[in-house]
Amino acid sequence: MNYIKILFFPLLTFIYCGELFGNITPGKKWIDSDLDSVMEASSQNDPFAQGFLSLVYAHGDKSVKIDYDKAYKLAMLSSESNHWLGHFALGFLYRSEPIGPDLLKVRELYLKAFQDSDGTLIKLAARKDPVASYVLGEIFTSDKLRPDVLPDLKLAYRHYEISSSLGYAPSSVQVALFKIYNLLESDSKILDVKKEGMQILNLAVQKNLPSAHHYLGRAYFEGDGFKKDNKMALVHFQAAADKGYGEAQLILADFYSKGLTGTPKLDLAQRYANLALKTNYAKAKKKLDELEASQRTPVDPIPNVPVTNAQESQELAANEALLPEPTLPSPSARINQENFNSALLPSPYEARKEMGNPKQNPPIPLDKRNVKNESISSPSDSKVIEMAKNYYWGRSVERNYSKAYQLFLKSAKAGNAESSRYLGLIYLSGNGVPKDLKESIKWFERASSLGDDMATKHLNKLKILSND
Repeated sequence: MNYIKILFFPLLTFIYCGELFGNITPGKKWIDSDLDSVMEASSQNDPFAQGFLSLVYAHGDKSVKIDYDKAYKLAMLSSESNHWLGHFALGFLYRSEPIGPDLLKVRELYLKAFQDSDGTLIKLAARKDPVASYVLGEIFTSDKLRPDVLPDLKLAYRHYEISSSLGYAPSSVQVALFKIYNLLESDSKILDVKKEGMQILNLAVQKNLPSAHHYLGRAYFEGDGFKKDNKMALVHFQAAADKGYGEAQLILADFYSKGLTGTPKLDLAQRYANLALKTNYAKAKKKLDELEASQRTPVDPIPNVPVTNAQESQELAANEALLPEPTLPSPSARINQENFNSALLPSPYEARKEMGNPKQNPPIPLDKRNVKNESISSPSDSKVIEMAKNYYWGRSVERNYSKAYQLFLKSAKAGNAESSRYLGLIYLSGNGVPKDLKESIKWFERASSLGDDMATKHLNKLKILSND
């Protein structure tokens, strides 16, 4: 009998430990592992490790410098093994420079990840795997997968929150942005929610994530949640830029050229503008031209800090993102109308709009039985919409509502749902045109009929206000 007990208790311990460690999902395993361990597994052709390491280089996670070339090679290896994380990582990279932008590739690869034949992504997310939850968060903030997958910010936020609570820093940045920019309805006071967001962002900064430094720099620069402090802003922009974050490199070019924290340093300004050529070519080239001209003429002392948006901002977003991270509208751009919440605005993750010509791949066939009058933008229309948004939000150009209106109108008349939604927003807020609730409803209705879920969601509220 004693002999049986001696064998039985070690066996119970073994079973218990097996169950315990068996519940550690692969994503949590690699988040908690050091970089060398992830690299070793990747070199042994572990497709999950390869996909995860690709995101490490794309985000500048685990204290590495952002390296899109390494990220692309690793994502390709994982994707070629038909692994869902490899498909996602590759799609993530195709969203923007220097790998993209290629919107059709983003759609194709995100759907491959989401519709994996074995359902591995969904199963892992159900087990609260932090990487799988992050991927679902990104997918549910994307507007590229209609009509197969519709954007759902509340669902995305829940997945980001799970992932963040398990230690995945890129998700922590997204959770922070949701709170800082009040993207979801909340019973809490806006200032309390924003404070929570800033605390979460600070935790991500402690992990030295470039995007976290970038957004904390913005908070200090804009005096949003902190006392305005250009020197602290510079510290965080510098940390993000030195790790390869393109938007921060562009901002530093302004900081140094205009001497915001001391004597102007044109050599440093040119250095950071040159570094930004790889990830933001058009903006960086423009900045270099400005710097060259500024050596002959006086400079404007106010920096042109790009407004980064998470649906668009994500269009959050990295995002943008981290490639680039969410381009977020400034708080002053919000609709000043008590009856409407921030969901009327384009989600911050939508403003991770990719610029340039998409690769000439054949479009993904859509099941027309499930979508009515679905509008798919042509490459030229995408350029018009992107330019219109730049003017509307003041992204790297001087804000000009009139130009934005004309461009949105041109695109909307061609049947684009997103531009129709923006026209509804313009007439609702009176930006560039006289406020006209009925005209706003007309454009929201058109956007809704073309399949724009954001327009549909708030149409009834608008009709109630107009007594229609």
